[in-house]
Amino acid sequence: MLKLYGSSRCCSTARIAVVLHEKQIGYELHPLHPTNSDAQPHIDDNGILLHGCRNICQYLATRYPERGTKLIPDSSDTQATELFGQAKYAENQSFEPFAKNALYETIMKRQQGFLPSDAIGGSALQELSNNIEGYESILGCRKYLAGNEISLVDLYHLPYGEMLCNVGIDVLLTKGPNVSRWWADISSRPSWLTIRNGVPSKG
Repeated sequence: MLKLYGSSRCCSTARIAVVLHEKQIGYELHPLHPTNSDAQPHIDDNGILLHGCRNICQYLATRYPERGTKLIPDSSDTQATELFGQAKYAENQSFEPFAKNALYETIMKRQQGFLPSDAIGGSALQELSNNIEGYESILGCRKYLAGNEISLVDLYHLPYGEMLCNVGIDVLLTKGPNVSRWWADISSRPSWLTIRNGVPSKG
């Protein structure tokens, strides 16, 4: 059985776990303490060792195409592959960095005993809000970010998106009907509901 090493409350571990559940791949969670310098999530898939959250998710979707939900386009479909690449870039460059900074300044600094910077937090939140407006346009043309079928890219938004909603940052709920519809769709998937409050020890 595949072994997943990571903290059950870590965003990167959650990303990997939601893909495992979507792909219906059994796993065992081997907890890593988040303060451990070697605590970055990784997997052991029958001797194949992989690190890096997105690298692992791409591997799982490619290695097990016949299982569960198909999360990447066929390599022979040039148009779908291009849309998928564009969506991956948008999530990695336009969503996560600003969501992470906004959350860090809003809640994480206080939890660590530091004073937040309203200027940095406000700037990150404004950039995030502007970028989500771009999502509204994209999602007016298709059901999901990379096409009309759900993909890895949509799932990548779940951990930080959930955290944003939990602290009252409502950019995924108020930027337009298309983003709101998309967020309601992906955040209610059984795979996410299973792990949203912590990755279970077995899947």
